Formats: sequence, structure tokens, C-alpha cells
Amino acid sequence: MSSIDEILAVETPAFARAAKAIVTGDTAMLREALANDPSLVRARSAASHHATLLHYVSANGIESELQSPVANSDEVAAILLAAGADIDAPCDAYDGRWATTMELLVSSDHPTEAGVAGRLVDLLCSAGAVVDGVRGDGSPLATALCFATLDCVAALIARGARTDNPIFAAAAGRIDWLQSWFDGGAGTPTSPVPAFLPLATDRVVAAEQALVFACMCGQTEVVRRLLDRGVNVNASPPGSHWTATPLHTGAIQGQTTVVQLLLQRGADPTLRDSRHGGTARDWVAHARGARRALARVVAGLLDRLRPIA
Repeated sequence: MSSIDEILAVETPAFARAAKAIVTGDTAMLREALANDPSLVRARSAASHHATLLHYVSANGIESELQSPVANSDEVAAILLAAGADIDAPCDAYDGRWATTMELLVSSDHPTEAGVAGRLVDLLCSAGAVVDGVRGDGSPLATALCFATLDCVAALIARGARTDNPIFAAAAGRIDWLQSWFDGGAGTPTSPVPAFLPLATDRVVAAEQALVFACMCGQTEVVRRLLDRGVNVNASPPGSHWTATPLHTGAIQGQTTVVQLLLQRGADPTLRDSRHGGTARDWVAHARGARRALARVVAGLLDRLRPIA
């Protein structure tokens, strides 16, 4: 018996077969399971996460043995949605902090590694997923930024996710909003954000956060404007485990043009982050998915700055 079968042994045979089809990308098996029992699409796992079959597409919040990159997971999701899956149904993963398929998807490494994360976000939005989250607090975009799933960030913004705070606006390249905010026209953001997004109330720190997330998302003109405004190029404001200084944050995402601009403006490549104790050059080794190739270019750029022993 495989490890997948062992984990799914707690489920009914029909649910286990459908779940195995999802995590292995076996669309023929999934179609057969749903044809034999259409009620499976709204059934829930017997495990503590109580996931529906659609949640399994995210490869997150379920048992680790069931999580892996699935190259055709967008096709799998489409089958489930066509069969009547509840698009925004919550589950009990992570104590409900990230409960919907969208929230689990945008915080998952595996769809990003498979290169399908952005397509899955677009598919879920097309099927009616609430782009700003079921609580209206921008949780999908906040989560995608905190976990640096940039294809998800781009897809959510393209689908109309709200961008009415410094972090969201910087990630979206909204120079006009940020300019107004700096000049006092946009005022203090009042729309809710999830508690896990450490959006600062101090405007100086919020501007540093905007710089960091603009670097993450490769928004070069936003970075330039913020630096022109005097935002600290070596700041390390509150963010997530994917952020530190602007240079660290841009480097790991392979944002070559941003990294070059930061270095021209005085970014210090010898600084070490407080969480992992690494330099920006150290961080590039942890790039994911297609960004690994881009990060290697940044690594070469940073290597040329190292003093010769």
C-alpha cells in the first residue's frame, strides 16, 4: 500500500479514490469517481481538516503525504467546479486562518512549483471565488504577498483585487495611489486587512513596507519613486518570512532590474536579515519555480560585488 493509500484509508473508499485522483492528477479516475457518485463533490474528509475535494487541489492544509506539484491541477479543478464544487467553502485547516481553496492555494508552494498557481487563481475567480476573500479583508492578496506567490499576486490584481493600502498599491504598481497617499490625499487606509498582514500605521514604516513589496513584485518605477521620496533603501520593516531588506526581497524573486536600481541607490549587499542571518546573495538559493533561473542572474550580479580574498 502506498503512503497516499495509507493516509486515505480513514476515508470512505469513494472519497479516497477521488482524493487520490486529485493529488496524482488522474483526471480519468476523478471523472469516473464523480460519475459514480456525484455527491462526492460536496463531501468532506474524515480527517481533522474536513477538506472538500476542491481543497485538495491547493496541495496545502491537508496531510503532507498528499501534497506535491501537480502539473494539470487546473484541469482537475475545472472538473470539480463543473461538477458543482462549492467555490468558497471553508475547511478547518490552520484553525481556519486560511480556510478556502483560494487562501490555501495562494499560500502553497506546490502549485507555484508546478507553474499552475496563476492559472488556478484565474480559474477560481472565473467560477465565482470572491477576489477579496469571503470576509472582504483582502485575504487572498495579502496571503499571496506574505507567501510571495507572485503569479497569484498578478492574477488577483488582474481580477480586480482591491489595492487601497500602501502594500497592495505598491505590489500592483499604483504609483498614482501612492503619490496621493504621500501627499495626504489618500489619507489613512480604512479598508480591513487580515491580522497576519503587518500593515504599519506609522507612515514612515508603511512606506518602507511599500518599498519592500514593490521590490518583491518587480515594480521598478514604484521603487524609483519611493527612493526619490527618501524611503530608506536598507530598511527591514515588518513583513513575512519572504521579506527582509528591499535587496533581499528583490533578489530571491530574481528581480534583476530592481536589484540593479537598489544597488545604484546605496543598498548594502553585506546586510544580513534578522530571521535567517543571510545576505541577499544567500537568499537567492531559496528561489522557487521559474524564478530560480532569474535568481541565478541576480546571484551573478551580487557575486561580482564580492571583494576578492
